[in-house]
Amino acid sequence: MLNGGLIKVTMTRVDNDSINISFMDQGCGISNERLSHIGEPYYSLKEKGTGMGLMVCHKIIQVHGGRMEIKSMINQGTTVSVILPIS
Repeated sequence: MLNGGLIKVTMTRVDNDSINISFMDQGCGISNERLSHIGEPYYSLKEKGTGMGLMVCHKIIQVHGGRMEIKSMINQGTTVSVILPIS
């Protein structure tokens, strides 16, 4: 967030078997075109980025039986939700 803003982290119980940890920012948002490529290997907008970070995070979450969802709106921000099983 270039001009500052808040990042809100919440944790809620989805049901008896899982929790949702959400990270919400007030940034510039991500276009639908770019959002469709998030998590792909080697996809990065950073000059020196490798494009491996979110892919690795996604795989770790999957190995633990969870999933990651990303929702974004231009000029409103992005929410990343990590849904994990309770065990």
